Amino acid sequence: MIRRALLKAAALGLGAGLAAVFAAGAALLYFSLSLPRLATLDDYRPPIPSVILSRDGAVLARIGREEREVVPFGEVPKTAVDAFLSAEDDAFFRHDGVDYLGIARAMVANIRAGRVVQGGSTITQQVAKSMLLDNKRSIARKIKDFLLAKRIEERFSKEDILYLYLNQVYLGGGYYGVKAAVRGYFGKELDELTVAEAAMVAGLLVAPGRYSPYRNPQAAVARQRYVLRRMLEVGKISEEAHAEAVAEEVRFRKKAQEPFRAGHFTDWIRQRALRALGEEELLTGGYVVRTTLDWGLQRAAEAAVARGVRAIDRRQGFKGALSNVPGDEWEDFLTKEREAAYEEASAHFTIVDGKAVDEFEMGGTEAEDLRAHREREAARIGSRRFPPGIMGGDPLAGLVGGGGGGGGGRLRKALVTGTDDGGRIIHVSVAGVPGIIPFDGFKWAHERHVSEERRTFPDVTRPSSIVKRGDVVLVSVRRRPVGLAAHGTAGLKRAIGRHRRRAVIRRQRYLLCALEQEPEAEGALVALSPFTGDILAMVGGADFERSQFNRAVQSKRQPGSAFKPILYAAALERGYGPDTVIIDSPESLEGADQGPNWKPRNYDGRFKGPMTFRSALEVSRNIPTIKIAQDVGLAGITEFTRRIGLPVDMAPDLSFALGSLGVTLLDLTAAYGVFPNGGRRVAPRAVASVSDRDGDEAPLDDGGGGGGGETGGAAGAGGAAGAAAEDAPPDQARGDGDNQFLAGLRGDQVYDRRLAYLMTNLLKGVVHHGTGRGVRSLSPFLGGKTGTTNGNADAWFMGFSSNLVAGAWTGFDHNGTLGRGETGSKSALPVWRDFMREGLKRLGKRDFAQPLGIINVTIDKESGKPAGADQEGAFLESFVEGLEPSGEDRRARPPWNDLEVTDGAIDILEDDEYYSR
Repeated sequence: MIRRALLKAAALGLGAGLAAVFAAGAALLYFSLSLPRLATLDDYRPPIPSVILSRDGAVLARIGREEREVVPFGEVPKTAVDAFLSAEDDAFFRHDGVDYLGIARAMVANIRAGRVVQGGSTITQQVAKSMLLDNKRSIARKIKDFLLAKRIEERFSKEDILYLYLNQVYLGGGYYGVKAAVRGYFGKELDELTVAEAAMVAGLLVAPGRYSPYRNPQAAVARQRYVLRRMLEVGKISEEAHAEAVAEEVRFRKKAQEPFRAGHFTDWIRQRALRALGEEELLTGGYVVRTTLDWGLQRAAEAAVARGVRAIDRRQGFKGALSNVPGDEWEDFLTKEREAAYEEASAHFTIVDGKAVDEFEMGGTEAEDLRAHREREAARIGSRRFPPGIMGGDPLAGLVGGGGGGGGGRLRKALVTGTDDGGRIIHVSVAGVPGIIPFDGFKWAHERHVSEERRTFPDVTRPSSIVKRGDVVLVSVRRRPVGLAAHGTAGLKRAIGRHRRRAVIRRQRYLLCALEQEPEAEGALVALSPFTGDILAMVGGADFERSQFNRAVQSKRQPGSAFKPILYAAALERGYGPDTVIIDSPESLEGADQGPNWKPRNYDGRFKGPMTFRSALEVSRNIPTIKIAQDVGLAGITEFTRRIGLPVDMAPDLSFALGSLGVTLLDLTAAYGVFPNGGRRVAPRAVASVSDRDGDEAPLDDGGGGGGGETGGAAGAGGAAGAAAEDAPPDQARGDGDNQFLAGLRGDQVYDRRLAYLMTNLLKGVVHHGTGRGVRSLSPFLGGKTGTTNGNADAWFMGFSSNLVAGAWTGFDHNGTLGRGETGSKSALPVWRDFMREGLKRLGKRDFAQPLGIINVTIDKESGKPAGADQEGAFLESFVEGLEPSGEDRRARPPWNDLEVTDGAIDILEDDEYYSR
């Protein structure tokens, strides 16, 4: 009976066992059939940010959803691999995807701890989970982990699995993959990684938020120590290497939002890439957009615009102090400013005793030390007129310098601690560091006045008239501390010399500062190659962080006299020459409404009588320009602007001759390129190449000139405005067959080479003898033209060397006046000059190449007639061969055709001559 019972039980047990085996097999079959395919791993294409680069490889922007850079396994140093394997799966090279012993060890550890303290997943299982499965914790997912890991191990090598793992894992801080993490946390490349740093990164994997050095530095160090101990235990590092790594002070890069470099240009490129590629592709597709921008020239352009608008703002007057701090609050104010200055100067931090410590921090006794220094030095000096200088060894003194006194540098808040009218010095404290603003640094700060009215302000000589103790102002700071005697008045120097403690006073050192304020005026600059159209620099405003509006491509402004060279170039095609005489005299025109006679006038209200074509352009006379416009005609000018690729709409009156039309800075700069490049139309080009993550070329419509679409502005030089020039086949001549200057034009050759050379010669004259004289010291081989609009609302300088064309604009966004006297030569020319100084340094100086068909003749510059070389006023002029002067009086014929004009239209624009001398 017992035997039968045992046999029955055995039969039941066997049946149950078979049923369990069958159930397990069915479950495995079920999960096997529902597993994701491994094809995803065959073609590993994780999200990669796209990058915008300058032509010389500078990173202008990274744009992506995940900060990741895929790196081949062979480029990952052994130190990093060892750290990850020691922390996560030291048996990785011994198991077949599942570490059964590790699972058992983890179960025991978890049971002992009463919670989950270890995971038994191998690296292969983690790859399966992160790339093919979800993160939901369940028995079903664990079974899938197991099955997928086995399949992955069968299909891929260990190195392939590690390649996927090290590029896929999230390591906190927004960094995906080991390369992005090392660069993000330490600012290093993989081959520079130390053992301590490798252990720190590897330790983040299990819980990036919990062990983040940014959020929980104490836990980050504890986790790093665990990884180092594991590396020692499994034999990846020696005792000595372990001790060195534990002792190493790891230096972390502070995480901060990195702004776009070349902000306006880069954002312009980003918008175009977004339209061409789509948001998802741009954020995850790993595209490389290599632009034409020259990073060195771009930095020079940004600094030039910043200096230029600050100089304009200074001439407009002082807006006053930002605020005033009561005396009993000075210490708190300066301490907060000091702490902020240290934080700003700190790009890195370390972890000391479990706490994050910036590389520059205010010491525990620093405030007391500063106070004791001030009290001690004040007692030694014995005079309130001579305040204590910088404390010896003050670390902040070397960190807050570098504004350059009105340059493009950082502006800082400063507390006014006193004024000395006799010494003409303002005493300030920059975050607790004593400084002085000498006379040269504040003399500009007269009453604020932005008006067309003539008003003269003398230099401010009494600092107490503009600031008082406790005022908070903005200053720029020079790096080198100075003494009072070096920058005070003669009276101050005598006072120091007579003082009984003069030796102590002379030893005091102060930051050398200049009074500043945030400018309200705006500026823009564009530079490009006249031969390729490559945009080498673009500044769309004084400060991208303050305003993202791109004034180089989105804003259409009136060019004023900067448009005149376009008109004069068209006139050369119609028989004018440099020696053509035009009468600068009053004329009466009947307006289109048959109203009173309209009398065009020059800016200065005077008339100079007969003058040559060259002289009229050099001194920017309005009346000769109007007469030339009458002769060429609206239709002729319209055809010419379209042919050279300048998209403008001109009103049917003579005001267009003086620039009463809207144009973007980019388009006008490109149009000027026709002169130095020998008459070729070249569309502006901002993108050199676009490639996808595989290195294959990707399409991106470069868009030509002024942008359009979301970027605003006019159509590009190669766009709609250039359509008329493209109507003729490239191998077919355009224009009037009877006109030698039009008959030979084909394709991109839109202007006669000989006339282009004449224009470079004429515009060199503007620089040497006319309104552009402010740049002639840079080089004898420059051409350019100023431009100023009605009420000094827009100021321009357009110009070129033999291989660089650039345009600068300044003005207000609201179209208000920049103020009396703020013409192109005063407001925009300095910006262009500062930039071109660097452009010439980088690209060289050489004269414009003279083409065949040019003859040089000595003439009298005033009359335009041939002259002897020794004759007073003799001038060597260039002419198209066959059109050189014959001795006859070449005067422009008075056409006064039936072109309609609007009564008084000429009064809306002005030239620069009044302020050019």
